[in-house]
Amino acid sequence: MKYLVCDTGPLIALAKVGQLALLPKMCEKVYIPPAVQRELLRKSGPEIVWLEAALGTFIEIVPLPPSPPEVEVVTWQLDCGEQQAIALAYHLQAMVVIDERLGRNAARQLALLMTGSVGLLLRAKECGLITKVVPLLKNMRRQGYWFSDELLALAARLSGE
Repeated sequence: MKYLVCDTGPLIALAKVGQLALLPKMCEKVYIPPAVQRELLRKSGPEIVWLEAALGTFIEIVPLPPSPPEVEVVTWQLDCGEQQAIALAYHLQAMVVIDERLGRNAARQLALLMTGSVGLLLRAKECGLITKVVPLLKNMRRQGYWFSDELLALAARLSGE
């Protein structure tokens, strides 16, 4: 992964378990659009410390160019952060990191490379950056970040845990 464009959710999920620092170890650049920055700065939980540190160091806020019609057509029903993250990934031809189902469907329709919080943790384990995926996912769930039981079981199977 050379470049990542992140939506708000995965950044919050990683911050909740103290794993935001994985991102610069897994790619050259981490980009977010202005709407994602605004959503992150509205966050008030204990993870805000990690998020502010990341915004001050390795996460780059990129102004959004005008969206082409094909992007607008598939993202109109999404929230502003998801719309902008997908539009920026489309513009940069970068991988988008997004967890929300409707956002993933829109990214798929645009043939964007994508992953989510689970995919990032699986990749981090493959790279030897973490030793376990499932405990981190369970911790995210305990802190209010929702993953289905099916996704947790799939992550356990894929990670060999």
